[in-house]
Amino acid sequence: MTEQSPQETRTPSASRVRRPSWKDPRLALGAVLVIASVAGTVYLVGELHQTSTVYVASSNITLGEQLTSENMKTQEVQLGDTLENYLHVDMPVGQEARANTFISAGELIPVTSITTSELGSRRPINVELPADLSSSITPGSFVDVWIAKRESSGNTYEVPEKLSSMVEVAARVESGGGLVGTHGTNLELLVEPNQLEPLLQALANESRIIVVFNPAGTEQ
Repeated sequence: MTEQSPQETRTPSASRVRRPSWKDPRLALGAVLVIASVAGTVYLVGELHQTSTVYVASSNITLGEQLTSENMKTQEVQLGDTLENYLHVDMPVGQEARANTFISAGELIPVTSITTSELGSRRPINVELPADLSSSITPGSFVDVWIAKRESSGNTYEVPEKLSSMVEVAARVESGGGLVGTHGTNLELLVEPNQLEPLLQALANESRIIVVFNPAGTEQ
């Protein structure tokens, strides 16, 4: 019986694990992922802290008042995707720009509160209307106003009569909630002096006020 040498009886040892070199593609891929993760974090943090320069009212701005450097100032704010809803430095402000509603000192200036139309002798009247008002009725649009007087019984209304055509909408605010859960839409209408009294009477007598979008106003 032949004897085996110690070298012949020794079991093969596991191959030694080699340290990856800089040429190893796995190491390169890992480095790319780390860099991408760091860059993404830096970008996200930068976006969260990004500010924009917007205009705010430096004093109370009344209806019809011209927007100037005397009643506006700039301020750095974080608005994100809502920036375009407010007047900012990249938007041109012409000499004809004026407020179509009251803006309190310190408030951001919504673009919906700006008009280029002459207010003249018109006066703002707030009218509460149903919540399902046409989406076409927005600040700057025009409506026809109809009034239906309440019958003596108090439960029905007379046939509506037109009060005025081409009444400009100054502001629109959706309202709702409260204890009874009622919802509605508040319109601020710019009314001529000869329409002011009958509209105020309609409001005082709880008449039904109906507004109808007038597309002809977009052609003005």
